[in-house]
Amino acid sequence: SSVELALSDEAIRGHPGLPAARSKSEALQALHFPVAFPEVFLRDRPGFDCLVGNPPWEETTVEKLAFWAQHFPGLRSLRPAQQKKRLKEVEIERPDLVPQYESQVAEALAMKLALSAGPFPGMGTGDPDLYKAFAWRFWGLLRDGGKAGVVLPRSALFAAGSAAWREAIFDRGGWERITTLLNNRKWVFDEVHAQYTVGLVVLGKDETRDKLTLAGPFRSRSELSQNLGAFERDFDLAAVRTWVPGAGFPLFPTPASSDVFKRYLAHPRLGDAKRPDGWRARGNREFHATDDKEYMEFVDEPPSDKYWPVLKGASFELWNPATSVLYAWTDPEVAVPILQGRRTRGGRSRRSAFNEMPREWLEEPSTLPCLNPRIAIRDITNRTNRRTVIAAVVAGEQALTNACPYLLWARGTVTDQAYLLGVLCSMPLDWYARRVVESHVNLFSLNGFPVPAPAEDDPRRLQVARIAASLTRRHEALEGWAPEVEEVDVTDEDDSLARLDALVCSLYGLTVEHVRHVFETFHDGWDHEPRLQRVLSHLDSI
Repeated sequence: SSVELALSDEAIRGHPGLPAARSKSEALQALHFPVAFPEVFLRDRPGFDCLVGNPPWEETTVEKLAFWAQHFPGLRSLRPAQQKKRLKEVEIERPDLVPQYESQVAEALAMKLALSAGPFPGMGTGDPDLYKAFAWRFWGLLRDGGKAGVVLPRSALFAAGSAAWREAIFDRGGWERITTLLNNRKWVFDEVHAQYTVGLVVLGKDETRDKLTLAGPFRSRSELSQNLGAFERDFDLAAVRTWVPGAGFPLFPTPASSDVFKRYLAHPRLGDAKRPDGWRARGNREFHATDDKEYMEFVDEPPSDKYWPVLKGASFELWNPATSVLYAWTDPEVAVPILQGRRTRGGRSRRSAFNEMPREWLEEPSTLPCLNPRIAIRDITNRTNRRTVIAAVVAGEQALTNACPYLLWARGTVTDQAYLLGVLCSMPLDWYARRVVESHVNLFSLNGFPVPAPAEDDPRRLQVARIAASLTRRHEALEGWAPEVEEVDVTDEDDSLARLDALVCSLYGLTVEHVRHVFETFHDGWDHEPRLQRVLSHLDSI
């Protein structure tokens, strides 16, 4: 047959592509499973009956700073301007390491190209990571009725890059059990950050299965052994598939959390194109911290008074548009034309957030986002931090790195902007975010946040907007922000924030018991009772 001819020794030895194939397979340490295990694949219902594995969790990239920091401790602690200078010095001091760095970069690029060309849908979303390829390979190597037990980072269970993989398993009724482990004090893996969550995933190619068991998160070996049954719950597979965009899996602090979580699901997503309340906000990014370095000056003081600050996530806090932390400086005479050009091109691309903006807005220079105040969100975060979602209005005449995406408004009023800011900065929204965020509030997770859509004249909506606008306008650079929104007294900030939380809880439709659960499970070890009592008091008056 044609298959036998293709696999004959003579055909293989005479194939003109054999030398290149050997070279690449050796460099990539490739393994062809049907060749290595013919007895598994040359049978009825080919594939493995059982697979158990802990694949590598490695991005196929080599960061210059990370490489040199291994040999020169203290590099990471330097400011960007000092890092740039020191990196040039260490390359001169240790020229023997330069070929090693270049070799690692070449190897990573070869692996990246191989993964991107392989049968691994979603590999192009974010940096290619080996765990994504292994997840697909485990699933593909199973025979009908086979099972796999795999150790994966939690990002595999909710990130955009693994959405196609999750959907494929849902299509076959493959999800059986997910047990999550919080790597507290590194009890699971020494080399993994203590705040990360690990997923123990059981998959099976069984189209008759309609239930999924979720267990955890467990914070220690003793908690796992003593409470495994008490911390698990069965869910309908079809329902779970609709919970989070991309068929992601939320992380519940207790089994009872699922009932609270479902209350949020009754509301439209932030990124919905047709929200009932009519506004449309999309996350967008400005300068890339690495790719756009040529447009930035990494110095402690600006080269001249005309230079703008370039912000990163740590450059702002909740209700604080400017901390003392900056990423770099940029010359607006360089930055503005570049950003305007990108805006113009984005208006012609369906994939760009600018595509939805009116032509007159795109062409009017004064409307360029970097010239005006806008809501920015800190990307790098963690669900175990004091707060996960950090949003604030930042002043105009500043540039943002990709570490802080901002909101671009295709439709909506200033009141809508203030209302959304208030929801994003509330603890009820943050509780939801902690269920679906691990280490990044990226555009994928941001667009999936449920945001209530009350009527335009709903007094709760107006009060949320007024509190948010009033807290923002306390800062001199933002005194004129959202002038249409009425000022309220926010002198007692703690009380104002408690009222904001209560209003948002009411808008989500949370009961008193739900609110108690939100605060009790928000953060391990924090004294939640004082704020909870304030919130309940305001909720009662609302």
